[in-house]
Amino acid sequence: MKNNLYIFVLILTIFILGCNDNKESNKQPSKLIEEVKKIKKPQQPKPIKPKVYNFKFTNLENQTEELEVKNNHYDFKNIKQPIVFVNFLASWCPPCIGQIPHLNKLHQKYKSDLYILGILKYDKDLKDEDIDKFITSQKINFFISKETDSSVKFSNFIAPKLQLKQNFSLPLMILFVKGKYYTHYEGSIPEEMIESDIKQALNKIKGQ
Repeated sequence: MKNNLYIFVLILTIFILGCNDNKESNKQPSKLIEEVKKIKKPQQPKPIKPKVYNFKFTNLENQTEELEVKNNHYDFKNIKQPIVFVNFLASWCPPCIGQIPHLNKLHQKYKSDLYILGILKYDKDLKDEDIDKFITSQKINFFISKETDSSVKFSNFIAPKLQLKQNFSLPLMILFVKGKYYTHYEGSIPEEMIESDIKQALNKIKGQ
């Protein structure tokens, strides 16, 4: 009798627990749905806009050349030539002065494809008449900027990109081809070497 009673109680207990489990399991889906509804969908991150840098250079004739840099693309707004040669120089720098006749020659020879943008560095105290005297005495036939603020700003921007110190030595010449950095030269460079790079750049442009 005792064994039968024990078996009966055991069966009844299992039955009751099973019913309770079923009730709980029936409740679970609705609870999960409610919990899912409470969870907010993650917001999509906003696209990061590339930083844009703008520089403006003006010469004595009030001709302005604007440069916009975005994603390492150098957009010289008013320049039609595909090759831009940025030349950092100073009026008192002998190597810079020695380079000028060669740049004049290259500028004249490749004027339809090459634009030379001269930027005076370390010449903060020069007045317009001083710049005019310098241009006239050296017979410079390419653009020379008189904007000292923009010159310093662009100088500080480009130096770390070329892994140079802010007070880099002169002359410094940078060659851009269709808005992309191509090469740069530190110090006096033979005209033939610069012309060779110009020719290679032109061949690259024609092959595109």
